[in-house]
Amino acid sequence: MTVIDDRVGLQTDSSTFGTRMKRYRTAAKISIAKLADYLKQEYGDLALSENVLTNIELGRKTDISLDATIQIAHAVHVTPLALICDLEEPFLLGDNPIFGNKTKYGICRLFLSEMIVPSGPMNNAMNRIKGILDEAMRYWTGVNNYRVYSETLRRALRKEISYDPDSSESDELGPNFAYYYLTQSIADIKKSVTVLETIGVTIPESEKENLKKAQKSLKTLHDLCVKSDLFSDEEIERISDAFDGVNPLPSERPLTVTD
Repeated sequence: MTVIDDRVGLQTDSSTFGTRMKRYRTAAKISIAKLADYLKQEYGDLALSENVLTNIELGRKTDISLDATIQIAHAVHVTPLALICDLEEPFLLGDNPIFGNKTKYGICRLFLSEMIVPSGPMNNAMNRIKGILDEAMRYWTGVNNYRVYSETLRRALRKEISYDPDSSESDELGPNFAYYYLTQSIADIKKSVTVLETIGVTIPESEKENLKKAQKSLKTLHDLCVKSDLFSDEEIERISDAFDGVNPLPSERPLTVTD
């Protein structure tokens, strides 16, 4: 159902925070009571009560805090933005006047820091934030790729995949390319850490320790693959040269892999 929005005479939908909450709660097959129980387990004394949740869903409570939004979004497995505005209606105007004349798509862009902002200090700040988030995304992509490609090598060592090490037509990603991509993934992570630290972003010591462990694991996997004769002779030579700094690894970026 849509209505005409008086602000600009364009269409907005009639969904509210409460109706969106009900939509995703129902999709998750969670009753209000179970939702309240779950939040109690997760957030303790800070959890929203069943009565508050009911009032939100029925539209009796509209002053919904960020804490409440995050709790509910976490429980029903959606992004908090899906509760703030109706992402399933990207062409319609937002139901909250605070967003002015922006469509739901425009609101989404606003939260993704992709809006065009006036020149000046705010523009510089937004550019910095976006740059940091982009670099963080590259970091976590590298971490995810590392997990995927290291598991490919471990599967090969366990004889769970069959392949011809000299063939490029296998349906499975063989250990040759997996090793290259794994090495590049670690290089991506190291580069992102350097970039982020250079601009003043705090990298937790736990992340640095994980990187050290990944580098040690890479060397161990390399030695095991060579010992198990998983690489072709040509690949062994190329990998050894790369370790010795004689020749770089292929310049192609690894495929982006998502969970």
